[in-house]
Amino acid sequence: MSDEATRYQDTVHTPTEVADPQAFPPRLVKSYPGAPRHPLPWPPEKSEHRLGRLLAELGGITRAQWLTPLDMLPFTDSFEAIPDDDPLQWLVTRRPTPSGGARYSAEWYVIAGPDSEVPTGVHYYDPARHDLVRLRSGDYCGWVAARPAGTVLVHTNVFWRLAAKYGEMYYRLACLEAGIQVAQALVVGADDGASARLCFPDADLTELLGLDPRAEGVHAVVELVAPVPAAFEGPSLAAFPRASAAHASVLRQSRPAPEPLLTAPPGEGGGESGTEAEGEDGRGTEAEREWISLPHAEPDLRAGTRNRRAAVRGFKADTMAIGTLATVLTAYGRQENWDLPAGLVEFYCVVADVAGVPDGAYRYLPDEHRLELVGEGNPRQRLREAALAALTQQGARTANLWLLPVGDAEAAEERFGARWYRLQQAAAGAALHRACLAAASVGVAGRIQNDVLTHLLDAWFGLEGRRRSLLVAQLGTEHPAGPRPEFRLTW
Repeated sequence: MSDEATRYQDTVHTPTEVADPQAFPPRLVKSYPGAPRHPLPWPPEKSEHRLGRLLAELGGITRAQWLTPLDMLPFTDSFEAIPDDDPLQWLVTRRPTPSGGARYSAEWYVIAGPDSEVPTGVHYYDPARHDLVRLRSGDYCGWVAARPAGTVLVHTNVFWRLAAKYGEMYYRLACLEAGIQVAQALVVGADDGASARLCFPDADLTELLGLDPRAEGVHAVVELVAPVPAAFEGPSLAAFPRASAAHASVLRQSRPAPEPLLTAPPGEGGGESGTEAEGEDGRGTEAEREWISLPHAEPDLRAGTRNRRAAVRGFKADTMAIGTLATVLTAYGRQENWDLPAGLVEFYCVVADVAGVPDGAYRYLPDEHRLELVGEGNPRQRLREAALAALTQQGARTANLWLLPVGDAEAAEERFGARWYRLQQAAAGAALHRACLAAASVGVAGRIQNDVLTHLLDAWFGLEGRRRSLLVAQLGTEHPAGPRPEFRLTW
């Protein structure tokens, strides 16, 4: 058992005190004085430079919002706690992906091969200047990539940026943000054949990038394969299904799917309970369970990247359509193009005021595209008891959908060893970011929350052993006072 990770998961649920916040510098962008730079075209959205656009949509400074002290009230609970000596402090810049406390601890590095759009070498992406800083010359792409790739992106997290505000909780947030960053990269890099790895030689990559492993961790690798010009295609071979299937089996074997998680033997928790009266998870037979089938949905995650933002003032308490619910859940449970198995997290949710769906707690089954009821009772009251801050309490009263990924620490640790915690949290963050992108594409507001004691909901969900709910996202109709003046900086 990985005692350190288990102890961390079981004990760190909220931020811890930071003895000297002033000891952490306020800089949110790195600098490499004297290093050569390679400028990227600006504005990226009007450029044909694919890598420049992709980096801007991952970690660039892409928009600005004008906030007022009232917008900060849900986070402080008191006007006296809001500094008001400089009105310009409320003109804030934003990036494309959410970050705990807007600390923006995520960084991106570029390892460019000979076929990349930028000079061969190892580069740091500077979001403030939208250019690349060359750290090393030479072709390291083939050494880092697990498959043929023209460019490899490496995601890291600067721990002290989060630690300065959240204390011991910084590592949890860093792991969650890794999943968010990877989910965003796979969406905006789809045209470049993006695939991700979260299992790789961390120490080697840390040395290649010249990082201090105590201060900055390497969390993910995203490999890009530039498209080739379209060729003339011959006639369809659909009339020869047996020959096509034989060839397809060779391709599946050449690039196998991630190994599944190990499951407990029958009678030892998980798996079959050993009695016909109960189902596989002890919650009754197939006929006794309550299932809700959902309508087909095709979420447009790419559209969601253009207007995703956190709900600043909470939600309005309107009823949600079941088609909207289906769109969000389809993205929530979608398998990513990465090296993690499909069962690393389960997709639990809480529903209130959704047309055609009784209020309660559910498990979403992506393969069947349906909901299984796991907990009855007043969902809003249970969520309020677990919420900490005023904004989260408001969401408990007015949102329609709460997504709570659940992870089995025992199965993950058996498969991944000490890496299990990081991977499980990343998978949870990716699932919630996909859901928020899908919600944004259909006009639904969302917010990923860490100020919720999710472990208080585990008994209601029927979780046993080392299965835990990991974090929560709230979704619903945005409060009419929520949208703030916002300006795109990339046009």
